[in-house]
Amino acid sequence: RNLPVMKSALAWDIIGGMNEIPILVVDDSAPVRELVVKALSDRGGFTLREAADGAEAVEMILADPPALILLDLEMPHLNGFQVLDTLRAQESDIPVILMTSHGSEAIAVEVFRKGVKDYLIKPFSLDEMYVAVDRALTEVRLRQEKEALNRHLAATNQQLRRRVRELDTLYKVGKSVTALLAREQLLDRILDAVFFIIDAEEATLMLMDEESGLLRTELHRRRSDRHADYEAPAGAEELGRRAADKGDATSTGAMLSIPLKVGRRVVGALGVSNLGVGRPFTQHDRQLLMALGDYAAIAIENARLYEGVQEANRAKSEFVSVVAHELRTPMTSIRGYADLLLGGGVGPLTPQQEEFVRTIVRNVERMQILVSDLRDISRMETGQLRLEREAVSLLEPLRLALHSVKQQMEAHGQRLTIAVPDDLPLVYADPARLTQIFTNLLSNAHKYTPDGGQITVRAEREGGYVRCSVSDTGIGMSPEDLGRLFTKFFRSDDPAVREKPGTGLGLCIFKNLVELQGGTVSVDSALGQGTTFSFTVPVAYRDTGR
Repeated sequence: RNLPVMKSALAWDIIGGMNEIPILVVDDSAPVRELVVKALSDRGGFTLREAADGAEAVEMILADPPALILLDLEMPHLNGFQVLDTLRAQESDIPVILMTSHGSEAIAVEVFRKGVKDYLIKPFSLDEMYVAVDRALTEVRLRQEKEALNRHLAATNQQLRRRVRELDTLYKVGKSVTALLAREQLLDRILDAVFFIIDAEEATLMLMDEESGLLRTELHRRRSDRHADYEAPAGAEELGRRAADKGDATSTGAMLSIPLKVGRRVVGALGVSNLGVGRPFTQHDRQLLMALGDYAAIAIENARLYEGVQEANRAKSEFVSVVAHELRTPMTSIRGYADLLLGGGVGPLTPQQEEFVRTIVRNVERMQILVSDLRDISRMETGQLRLEREAVSLLEPLRLALHSVKQQMEAHGQRLTIAVPDDLPLVYADPARLTQIFTNLLSNAHKYTPDGGQITVRAEREGGYVRCSVSDTGIGMSPEDLGRLFTKFFRSDDPAVREKPGTGLGLCIFKNLVELQGGTVSVDSALGQGTTFSFTVPVAYRDTGR
């Protein structure tokens, strides 16, 4: 006999709504059985059965467990103790009320140890019996109600944990989708996400054509072959259009489609189908797909905006490149004629005329720097900047950069310290661009360091890189300025910075040139205490051809 057979029939009353509770009366005395059965029958609400001895009682209990047993202690064949031992061996939870003429403390202890719920001494009154029956059934009912509540709570907790896992998965999938901006990768990732969270055979992604205002299928895939593109099943596009027009999920048979909306604007539709197995989608599937659709719509809109920004950036970069190129010709002419005037090629100049011409030359030089910087930025942004990388000593680019700024430093009494070890390895870099990097940093340090200040250049090896730094004891920068330092055209609002000439492009170019050569940049600065710019460049390994 397995355990469920021996469970109390009271469970049927709680779960199934039975009107009468089955009770088994076991006693070898027929008058006692008749009295108990008649009293409980008159009270109503019970179905009564009788057994004349312990063996008959055990057989009836095993065949059809009652909700309550009223059990005599002294009986032939099997006595009350033996019946209790049998029930205990079966792990029964049927409540038992013992009826005996031989009451004693020892017997009471023994029967309660065997699981008896209550104890009646013959002769007992009917009121005593009613109280014992009510108490036993109430105790069991409360216990079973508690067990039912615990089962319900466990099921609810399990559903909650499953829902939390689903939401966590959906969040991670959504985050993965919205992180992409490349259109082709994004569309593939959206369908991957569909198959990951929903048991669908096929998925279709449609996008809204901005010019025609019509939906068109961009991608359709089957779960069985995620790397192949197939034609959407018949009805998929129509269902997607209906979902887009309705602005809500739409289903028919084994197909489901949802609109992809940004605000109230529909940007596409996402559909799934199970036509092969004919299994319709559940309300839960619909909710998951709608949640994923919110992420997908945002990602698609972001990708569209990103493409627009990229196109605008390309157009701007091309414009800047053209303008920079066209400016070089007139600047060359201006500089040439200015040099001719200063050289006396058209006759002597008065001191005032000479000063005017020198002002022209200085401004042309500033324009040349600006045009050169704009051209470099444009080429970096469009991917047209070509680097000629080779194994090179760091000292040569540094020497060339120092040559261009050393005279200005000396004129302002700025002290220069070079701390570069002789055994520094060769680096893998473009020598001309490395010179440009040093020139930008040294020029910056000179410009923002007061007369008599200190400028220090250091270099040391760090693993597979050489770290270089240019430090100064200049005006320094605020935390707010540091956060915007490498953006194009940024110049601090600090009057000490504004009074110095500059384009706001030098540090942006510095950062791009370092990163294009496989290095990283960093800056450490405190207002009024100075600044240190650092960058790394890869070590050249002869055995790898670098």
